[in-house]
Amino acid sequence: MSNIPPAPSGLEDRFTPPPGWRWHFFTRNNRKLRFGSAFPQDSIPDAVVVCLPGLSEFGEKYFEVARYCLEHNLAFWVLDWMGQGRSDRYLKNPHKRHSTGFQNDVEDLHYFILEYIKHSSVHPDKGRIPLAMLAHSMGANIGLHYLSQHPGMFECAAMTAPLCGIKALKPLPDPLRLSLTGLLGTLARKIYVPGGGNWREDMHPAPPAPKSLSSDPARGSLHNLWSLSDPALQVGGITFGWLNRAARSCAKLRKNETLDAIRTRCLLAMAGIENLVDNEATKQTAQKIRPAEILQLPESRHEILMERDEIRSLFLDRFYKLIEETIIARPETLKPF
Repeated sequence: MSNIPPAPSGLEDRFTPPPGWRWHFFTRNNRKLRFGSAFPQDSIPDAVVVCLPGLSEFGEKYFEVARYCLEHNLAFWVLDWMGQGRSDRYLKNPHKRHSTGFQNDVEDLHYFILEYIKHSSVHPDKGRIPLAMLAHSMGANIGLHYLSQHPGMFECAAMTAPLCGIKALKPLPDPLRLSLTGLLGTLARKIYVPGGGNWREDMHPAPPAPKSLSSDPARGSLHNLWSLSDPALQVGGITFGWLNRAARSCAKLRKNETLDAIRTRCLLAMAGIENLVDNEATKQTAQKIRPAEILQLPESRHEILMERDEIRSLFLDRFYKLIEETIIARPETLKPF
């Protein structure tokens, strides 16, 4: 399916679909999920980047990242998780960001890779084209679980502000945290958490607002520009059900048996000005993943890939170096899928 919703009026070219961009859908368990892709037009890609967005995000936010990948001879795929973007929603009210468990997202991702990406990542002359994961926040949580369960699929993974712990729940000890969110997730499962509600512009404030998730005026405005242009992309607050599932996923992620199973080389980038995820939990997680590196970005806000150039480039340069070191410079070590 190649139809592309019109971009917001006046959007800079770098934020519009790159050449050859295509949207598609797949159906799994009677749920329809959307994904997008683009490929270098005159060369065989060195690697395939699989992008896993964060909470409430959508593929359109990552057009500039897709252009970066194409410029570096990398194919690019992005998935709209169930419950956001133009994928199906969980509840009758499409604004409520709900969840039935992050493991379902892991399984959606595996289906997506096996049925679509894997088949497109083999060239008759070059053979297997390896995969590199690029994940943000909630997408990184799902991505880390995926790496634990399917350790041979990706050659490397880079993650921005990974959701290894929820900052608002940090003061609570683990047992109380899980008990409280579990109780609320049972009694008020489909109800917005306090402060939630249907989508509003002030839920994702643009710079220079103190609680903005980026300090870059153009990139920090993208979320609302696309949401206003295409109301189907709008997502409101989280439900108690989502909060419970997220807390449980974070707790499971930090277990030794989960992290010990990860054999993929990882880069975990932390934002210094962070209001959403628990950076201490990220540090603890990274220390248990043996092939892991931490990149600290003290001046960055939560959305590192939407930050101003001097911050964003620090991460993207390290991400491409990771691909060079694990894929481009070592083709002889790559194994078949």
